[in-house]
Amino acid sequence: MDDFKYVVGIDVAKDTLAYSLFDGKKHIVQEIDYTKASIIKELIKPFENTKEDILFICESTGVYHLRLVMQLYESGFSVSVVNPFAIKKYAEMKMMRAKTDAVDAKLIAAYGAYQREITLFKPKSKVVIAIDNLLKAIDDLRLQKIVVSNQYHAIRHQVHSSAKVIASYKRHITFIKKELNVLEQELEALIVSNFEEEYRLLQSIPGIGLMSSSVILGSYNAFKTFDTAKQACAFAGIAPSPHQSGTSVKGRGTISKRGNSLARKTFYMAALSAIQHNPFAKAQYERLVKNGKSKKQALIAAANKLLRQAFGVLKSRKAFDRNYMVLQ
Repeated sequence: MDDFKYVVGIDVAKDTLAYSLFDGKKHIVQEIDYTKASIIKELIKPFENTKEDILFICESTGVYHLRLVMQLYESGFSVSVVNPFAIKKYAEMKMMRAKTDAVDAKLIAAYGAYQREITLFKPKSKVVIAIDNLLKAIDDLRLQKIVVSNQYHAIRHQVHSSAKVIASYKRHITFIKKELNVLEQELEALIVSNFEEEYRLLQSIPGIGLMSSSVILGSYNAFKTFDTAKQACAFAGIAPSPHQSGTSVKGRGTISKRGNSLARKTFYMAALSAIQHNPFAKAQYERLVKNGKSKKQALIAAANKLLRQAFGVLKSRKAFDRNYMVLQ
């Protein structure tokens, strides 16, 4: 707490906020409604005269935390958003098992108070937010297409299936495809007009396409707040999670469920292309499979490699070189 006298840890839910005001010795815990009026009355007005002395901190919770964070930031407060995994590891270190909103708020406040390095929140530009929104819409439509396509194939194989019902499903699939095409074109046009050089650099990497480039420029904000490739991989949760007991492995590693789900899914899918066309990802994949790793584990490693290459390319401002391994 060298820079702040107080830390306010906030546990964010859909309709409520539990917060803990921590001075390094004791916690004062309150719960309020998650509304603009309540935030102004309970969090902004009481601390207006102590803005330089107070840090607000909360976990990244998908979309729920954004309204709170923006409201505090626009009111002139210092705000930090942390990865839930970091809070979970901190709780494990403190051997805390109870999980209530109040306990979580106190835990988040303590984490903020005792961490030496806290990254302060800075809002993304309107263009980056627009990219994020398009990415989410495209991902949603792709999921809908899978669901409706499966339903279409199932209904076709039913006994006495209705021709009208089949035609309806087919029209629905065609509509989704058209909407996807419209949004993908809009996404690429937005990227080219605002991030032409970055897009060119990313496209030089075999395996990186429109979606993975967009995730880097949108979700990652072109790695502006990431100092290392390791941090970028942790953000997506692209790391194997081996099941071990003592010195014996009890199960096969799986992809982590922590981190940004869209980034994780996008790079995992991009790895499928990378192991065919990216020489370094391909060599790593084949080596791991040869050494007994599962194909899924090897794909996770390829996704990790791909993200590291993207990080190296943007940070160095140099296009991908097939003869040089970027950021081992």
